[in-house]
Order: sequence, then C-alpha cells, then structure tokens
Amino acid sequence: MKNPVKQNPSQSKLLIPASEPANSRAMADAAGALGDAAPSSVAAHSADILTYGLPGKVAVANFSKRRRRLARILNARTVPIIAIALEFMLVAAAIFAAGDAYHMAIVGYLPNASEYLVATLLLAAIFVVPCGLNRDYSISRLPQGREQLRSVFLHWNTAYLLFAFTLFISHATEFYSRGSIVAQYVAGILAALALRLVLGRLIAWGLQRGALGGKRIIVVGDAASVAYITRRLRVDARGVDVVGTVKLPSVERGTHGRAGEAGQDLQGALAAVEEIARGTELDEVVLSLPWSDPARIRTFVEELSVVPATIHLAPDASAAWAHHLSSAGVGSLPTLKLSRAPLTLRDRILKRIFDLAVGSVFLAVALPIFVVIGLMIKLDSKGPVFFRQRRHGFNQGEFRIFKFRTMTTLDDGHLVRQATRDDKRITRVGRFLRRTNLDELPQLINVLTGQMSLVGPRPHAVAHNHEFEEKIRLYAKRHNVKPGISGWSQINGYRGETEKLEKMQKRVEFDVYYIDNWSLLFDILILFMTIFSLKSYKNAY
Repeated sequence: MKNPVKQNPSQSKLLIPASEPANSRAMADAAGALGDAAPSSVAAHSADILTYGLPGKVAVANFSKRRRRLARILNARTVPIIAIALEFMLVAAAIFAAGDAYHMAIVGYLPNASEYLVATLLLAAIFVVPCGLNRDYSISRLPQGREQLRSVFLHWNTAYLLFAFTLFISHATEFYSRGSIVAQYVAGILAALALRLVLGRLIAWGLQRGALGGKRIIVVGDAASVAYITRRLRVDARGVDVVGTVKLPSVERGTHGRAGEAGQDLQGALAAVEEIARGTELDEVVLSLPWSDPARIRTFVEELSVVPATIHLAPDASAAWAHHLSSAGVGSLPTLKLSRAPLTLRDRILKRIFDLAVGSVFLAVALPIFVVIGLMIKLDSKGPVFFRQRRHGFNQGEFRIFKFRTMTTLDDGHLVRQATRDDKRITRVGRFLRRTNLDELPQLINVLTGQMSLVGPRPHAVAHNHEFEEKIRLYAKRHNVKPGISGWSQINGYRGETEKLEKMQKRVEFDVYYIDNWSLLFDILILFMTIFSLKSYKNAY
C-alpha cells in the first residue's frame, strides 16, 4: 500500500455490497486505491470513499461532497461570466474617464457627454465580445499570462481600428477629438492588461488552494494511469477539479480471472461513474485505457452516453513521447496531430520584420566598433579581419557565417577542432573578443541578408553537424528555424566546448524548447539576457 489516506469516521462513508463483509481488507483496498490516485498535498480533499463491485478491483474516490462553499459559486462556469462583466465595466470606465480627463484639461468640460458614453460602451463591447468568443475568460486560460498579453494586444487593436472606422463612417469625428482617441486607446489597453494579469494570479491562487472549482472531471482507468493523470491534473492547476477516480483491474487480471469477472468489473465501473454523475454536475470523463483495447473503449463511450458529459480518451504509454498530441484534421479526415510546424507564416513574417528593424539599428551602432576591432586584429596577428565558415541554416541550407577572426587558423574542412580552454590557436585580441561575445557582431550581416536571425539555435560547423546528428535524437530539429546570433541555450550557460556528449544534448534540449515555445516576447527576453546575464558569457574562451 502506498501513501494511504487517513480516514475521519465522522466525515467518511464506506459503501460495500452486502455480499462482501466490511472487513479490514476491504477498507485497506479502498484506501490504497485512493492513496495511489491522490498525492499527499490534496489529502484534505479526499474524505469520502465509495467502492463498487469487488473490493480492491473497482474503487472510486469522490471529493465532491468536500467542496468548499466558495467553490460552489466560483467555478469554471461562473468565473467567465464574472470576468466578462468586470472587464466590460472596467474598460468602459477607463476609456470614458480618459476622454473626460483629456477634454477637461484642454477645454475645461466634456462636450456631448451622452454621445461619448454611448461610444465608450460600444468600444468596450467590440473588445469584450470577441474575447469572450475566443474563450479568453475561461478558468484554464486566464492564468496563462503570455497568452493573455497576446490576446489583449490583438483584440484591442482590432477593436480600436473598427471603432475608428465606425466614427469616420458615421461622421462622429466632429465631436470626437484625435487627442481623446489616443488617450482612450492607452487607458483601455492598460486597464484590460492589468485586469487580466490580476485575475490570472487570483485564479491560479484559488485553484491551488481549492477556493475555486474547475471543470468537474472523473478519471477512469487502471490504478497506475489513474494515479498519474489525477496527480498531473491537480498539480497543473489549470481549472480542473477531479471529483472522482474509478480504478479498473488490468486486462490480464480480468482475462485470467473467473468467468464473467471482467464483465462485473466493467459494470461496476460504469455504475460508479453514473453514481457520481447523478450526485454532481459532471463536465467531463477522462478514459485512460490502452488504445489497443478498442472494445472496452467503445463500451464505455456507448454506455456512458446517458451521462451529460464530454468523454475524453487520454494518451496511453505508447503515445507519451508525443509532446503536441491534439485533435486536428486534414480535409474531412479527423486526425491526431503529433507535431506542428515550428513557425507559422505569420510568425515568420513577424520575426523577419523584427530582425530587419532591430538588426539594422544594431549594425548602424556597431559600425564604429567594427573599425576599431578590425584595426586591433590587424595589429595583433597576420590574417584577415573576418573569419568565414560553412554552417547549416534553415532546412539545413548551407551558408557562410561571418565572425571576427580570433584564431591563427581558419578551419573549415571535414574536421574542425573546437576551441578549448587556454587554446594556443586563440590570439590575444581574439581571447578578449570571445569572452565579450564581440566576435559575433559581424553576424548582423548574415541577419540582414536573411541567412540568420537575431535569436535562434546557434549554428555549428558543418563537420560538427554531421557528427552529432548521428548521436543525438532531434538534433536535426534545430534547423527547423533560422540559426541565431544568440539563443536560449546560450543564455542558460550551454555554449562553448562540448567535450562531453551530455553537454551537446542539453544544448539541443534548450534549442528544441525554444522552437516549440517561440514568441516575439521570448526573442526580446533572450536578447536582453544576452547582454545582461552572466550566464551568456559562461564558457567563453
């Protein structure tokens, strides 16, 4: 038995079929089933245990009766409504106050106050309604800060463009001054952003402490998978309230047991789910069954059609490697999406515009530095100022990277030896340039020509790519985006010499994470950390 939950006799209730005595073995089996499903951090919620069928084979942990009073009012169904109402009122009040303050400062009074009020309510509605349709106020999405920032920026700008167009078409610009429009734009977006961030923090706090009720879910499956899924759903705190777990015997146990035993187990499990569904407003049922067992899956789906809840099939162990498993479709064919393209067309355009704009500014500022560094290199050692080497870029396309020369050699063949600590090939000026990352500045030329990006996985010599592609899984995925002057792995200290394969594996892990989680804000953060984080200068020699 693992982590059994202590029962309070005054609060818990153990139901066992009349044919089975309420002995210590039955209680131990039931407590053990619950102990497997619930981590110690949520033991306070697990006071009620119900068992169905044969003790030790099918067990249900029902937490719905222990729900706090506040969670009955604030839950996944009511929070979105409250959030919509709050944002509508706050945004409307903020933009009306901004318009009023602007006119009070300029002319001393607010002309056409009634028209301004109507326009204010219209603008707030144009913003809030699309956000609601996009499910931005759901209890699972509000705590996602990055997604909320993106959504507010997109929907607010869209709403404001539509609002300005409406003012122009209706000739309302005669009483709506341009200064007022600017003031209201700033006030509205700041109010929306502040509210979303505050609500996200409050909801995350409430979910972690059980003060908020999320979607009511039952998890059905074998003991190990039920324990894993239940623990993950609770730890994530993504607006999910596990109100019950149903433990099934393994397929082998049901097959090799007495005749009809497997059928009794299945009927007992179905009865358990229906019992909880009748006692609470159930939202979803998660089936954790092997995909190779379609008969049991179909039986559950068909028999549970009487329960007004959505039924999900969780990935089994054979699909655990799929990081982006989600439902999708190709034409009219329903599919499971196992991976996604690294960047959409919109993402690539946005990233390219950012690279051109910021890269041009950086290059203009760095040109005087180029001259100084070039003179230092020439005075220090013989050879060219720039070092060019073959690298693999997007989709493994080959290009030549620009760097300031820091060594006495210009390796670019089938064998390229990495720089090591106290490497005799590194010049005096080169050592300074490498420690300060100034040797990477010429790659701004590669950025402007479209061969590289400001941020992305660092490109390796072609010889090194051939070596590591055969040793590290997903190494080639680094080439699904343009290589960068700086990257997520570099600012986390994984740069420089990779004398051990584990170091390159860690670098690849960080690069893959960057590709899977790219955003423009992520790029800006990495650029900032490249300059100011000490880790970005680690292992530079």
